[in-house]
Amino acid sequence: ALALRAFVQRYPGHDLADNAQYWLGEAFYDRKDFTRALAEFRATVDRFPGGNKVPDAMLKMGYCYLAMGQDDKARFTLQQVVAIYPGGEPALLAQQRLEHIGR
Repeated sequence: ALALRAFVQRYPGHDLADNAQYWLGEAFYDRKDFTRALAEFRATVDRFPGGNKVPDAMLKMGYCYLAMGQDDKARFTLQQVVAIYPGGEPALLAQQRLEHIGR
């Protein structure tokens, strides 16, 4: 995680900076540190709004909210993925997860 953070800080304009930022979130998500993962995924969206990792980051934000028991925030975030990025795999995965929230 340190190497990814250093890369993003040193080369924020690099074509892969958004990917590095996203993978920072994945590193924390894999450790089940959902609070930190959420912050890193949100940073992906905020810092690289036009980047190719935004739909995936938003999807994982929804998953983090679910893991933290914040179903309303999860539902809203996952609905945004479906609405903003229809047809892609993140939207499909978001829709599948939405069908299971509250069951």
